[in-house]
Amino acid sequence: MHLPDRNASIWNEIVTGKKTCQLKFLAAKILLGRLTRSVKEDGSEENITAGIDQLYALYANNRNMPSARDDLAALSR
Repeated sequence: MHLPDRNASIWNEIVTGKKTCQLKFLAAKILLGRLTRSVKEDGSEENITAGIDQLYALYANNRNMPSARDDLAALSR
């Protein structure tokens, strides 16, 4: 499955809560909940970038899992 580029705007939109997605990958759901709360408390560019890095790495390391592939397919649209 296609993993959107690390610099794709979709990662920023998801981490900042501008775009919501129904994720199937449980680890990503848990991480994203923590990241969006963190970004709401501290919306600095550094914090957003750190969140994007964490979410991207999670999907990069697990892109062969069926639920992660489903999420990536939805994010790529």
